Amino acid sequence: MYKKYLTLVSLCAIMLVTTGCNDTPTEAKMIESKAVRVVTSKVEPITMIDMLNLPGATEPDDDVCVSSESSGTVIWLGVKEGDRVKRNALIGRLDVSSSGARFDQAKATKKLVTEQLRRRRELLKKGVLAKEEFDRMEAELARSEASLREMQVNVEYGVVRAPISGIVNHLYLDRGERVKAGDMFVDIVDPSVIRTTINVPEMDIPYIKKGLEVTVTVDAIPGRVWKGVVDFISFKADNASKTFETRVLTDNPDGAIRAGMLARVSLERRVLKNAVTTPLYAIINQGGERLLYVEEDGVARARTIEIGVVEGDHAQVTKGLKIGDKLIVSGHTLVEDGTKVNAQ
Repeated sequence: MYKKYLTLVSLCAIMLVTTGCNDTPTEAKMIESKAVRVVTSKVEPITMIDMLNLPGATEPDDDVCVSSESSGTVIWLGVKEGDRVKRNALIGRLDVSSSGARFDQAKATKKLVTEQLRRRRELLKKGVLAKEEFDRMEAELARSEASLREMQVNVEYGVVRAPISGIVNHLYLDRGERVKAGDMFVDIVDPSVIRTTINVPEMDIPYIKKGLEVTVTVDAIPGRVWKGVVDFISFKADNASKTFETRVLTDNPDGAIRAGMLARVSLERRVLKNAVTTPLYAIINQGGERLLYVEEDGVARARTIEIGVVEGDHAQVTKGLKIGDKLIVSGHTLVEDGTKVNAQ
């Protein structure tokens, strides 16, 4: 009977021990269950490009308003809006018949004076004519030549020509209209080169130089990128905005960019080598401070940071993070400073 009792007690003890081993977690498992699972990324140095992006208005680099040089009636128009013209091409004619008559009279006068001077020269050689008389005739010829040139200019003013190659953007007159000297005749634009004007903040001016290559995009034409070059930087800032007017020229051979479209110019300010960066989504804004969390010996540590250049989805960290740190990039919203973490 006593042996049976001991055997029963031993079996109970073994069952209790076995049950205890299965139901009570070890210290390691308890610690692991309390740790927050996170994903870390080792901070490596990278090269960043500091870009400046500014909006600007577009306009043709050559845009000319042709005015009438004389008064008269439009008797012929050789172009219409949308036509492409070449430099010095004939655009229109004015009725300058009165100037033409005076021009013919001036030509006849010059011819007469020239013949008279020829005869006076022969008489001078024979000693029949005084030198003073011959000199007066020479002066008369010079005056007639000057009058002829003046009349010729007046006649040519009745012919309107294109000062540049381009497209007729607007006609101000119709055939038969009477115009005065100085009246607008036609607008001609050359869309092959587009000028984009941007306003550069004064702190960025040291990075911008004439001849700097840039890229240009247009909101109305998504997906296309043009190359441009800085052509001019104002030497005087705008008093109100403290920005400097800067002009960028862009080749536009197919005329895709039209004047007045909103363009965006991207300028490379500098290249940052060995930059310390973080994904933007890893940054936590807390009470006006920017925080990152790093993993140190199984514990999350908060770092107050300062950021610099932003490129795409990454930001340069100028203070608070260093190369080699294990940056928490997932699960960072679930931890606080000192929280135990299980890093993956």
